Amino acid sequence: MSWLSFLDARARAGHAAQVLKGVPAFARSRLRAADVWVQDHHVGVGATVLMVICTAVGLLLRFRMDQVVELARQFAPVCTIFAAVISAVLGLLKWIRKRKKARLAAMEAARS
Repeated sequence: MSWLSFLDARARAGHAAQVLKGVPAFARSRLRAADVWVQDHHVGVGATVLMVICTAVGLLLRFRMDQVVELARQFAPVCTIFAAVISAVLGLLKWIRKRKKARLAAMEAARS
């Protein structure tokens, strides 16, 4: 290995280290942006999540009804599972709305 290729590899490693240093900040900013987007669009997100869950359950029941009924008899009534999932989604939406109100109030207070 010549000195030039060693120096080139060292420069590339240094550049890679610099890029990797910025990854946590980039990830935090993207997560913060996604969080704000979900807060601003919580109705659509909630409706989409519920539609996906209901579609998945409908397909599961359509193609694996016997297996689902047997599992439901063993573990819990199907209605209880649906109620738990739906209440969890609605509770999550309530929490997101609360966080959105707090964020908007903090932004308003910062402007004043």
